[in-house]
Amino acid sequence: MADQESNPFLSKWGFIALQIVIVLLAVALGAFGYRFLDQQRGELALVRRAQKILVENTIYDVPPDQELEHGMIRGMLNTVEDPFTYFVPPAENEIQTDELQGEFGGIGARLERDTENRWRLYPLPDSPAADVGLQDADILMSVDGEPISSDTDEVTLLSLLRGPVGVRVSLTIQREDEELTFSLRRQQIDLPSVVANLLPEDERIGWVQVLRIAETTTDEIEKGILILQEQGAAALILDLRNNGGGLVDTGVDIARLFLEEGEVMRQQFRGEEVEIFEVKSSGPFIDIPLVVFINENTASAAEIVAGALAVHQRSSIIGAPSYGKNTVQYIFDLQDSSSLHVTSGRWWTPGVDFPLQPDYPLAQDAIEPTYLRQAIEVLIGKLP
Repeated sequence: MADQESNPFLSKWGFIALQIVIVLLAVALGAFGYRFLDQQRGELALVRRAQKILVENTIYDVPPDQELEHGMIRGMLNTVEDPFTYFVPPAENEIQTDELQGEFGGIGARLERDTENRWRLYPLPDSPAADVGLQDADILMSVDGEPISSDTDEVTLLSLLRGPVGVRVSLTIQREDEELTFSLRRQQIDLPSVVANLLPEDERIGWVQVLRIAETTTDEIEKGILILQEQGAAALILDLRNNGGGLVDTGVDIARLFLEEGEVMRQQFRGEEVEIFEVKSSGPFIDIPLVVFINENTASAAEIVAGALAVHQRSSIIGAPSYGKNTVQYIFDLQDSSSLHVTSGRWWTPGVDFPLQPDYPLAQDAIEPTYLRQAIEVLIGKLP
């Protein structure tokens, strides 16, 4: 049988095709390798390398991956050098959410010091304290046999009053010249963002304390003032001490309650135009005499309220200089229920410098009676 002759033409093109395939494979492998190396050398490569070195070389126990990630996030945010851009781990984020909801096991009464530094009780509506007959301005004498005096600090007192839901607590109070004892069963309490009462020293003056600035706060303030006016209040204290702020829009709306016209504040976010917030219509409380309490912990949206009332000469400001926080934070939830608070905008009130300076300065450590005496002195000449 004769040998089959090979075709030189076909062999030549086959060899060329093979070379082309080899070149294409080389290009593909090179691109893949480049991308792989780029990933290793590029985005977060240093972090991954540092983590590997730590895990392989430390003599100490390495925290779980989640804790390492949280540490990396904190380190990243620290480079921004902004105290209001920060990371909140899952457990603390849940606690913050609970605090905003204002739920705890308690008796449902607000605690305030009077001009003699005594603790007075103010029951919340439909609370255990109200149900057993406690009244506004009752002086607290003891809790479960533990004496309460002017030296008792707030943390100690709250720890005595609060506790597991359903457990009883005994309170002894003084009402005029009589001592009374009440037994209350703690319940789940929804803490409002605003509390209001008449001053025991002068019931023509209403005291409105804004604990935090939430969606419902404007309505709560309005309802509280209307009730105080029905009870005879002819002047008001708006207490913004220790109020770290909250919702900026709500802060603007609170200021509008007391203003007839004009600008409240301006705000600008990254890459956006300046937004001007003005009084849309005359507020319901434009004529009632008003003073505002502030201190070094009055911040953010609470400063918006105080600043707007100050610049329009609507209220005298009493207390210590405010905190001076004029930035706005967005809150971003992460996959593990942690969150990032990121400064995303700024606000300002034309004509006002922050920290806000009071018209009637008081020391940072000024006690409650000092504030109340100053407020009465300012308002007394404006009362009918």
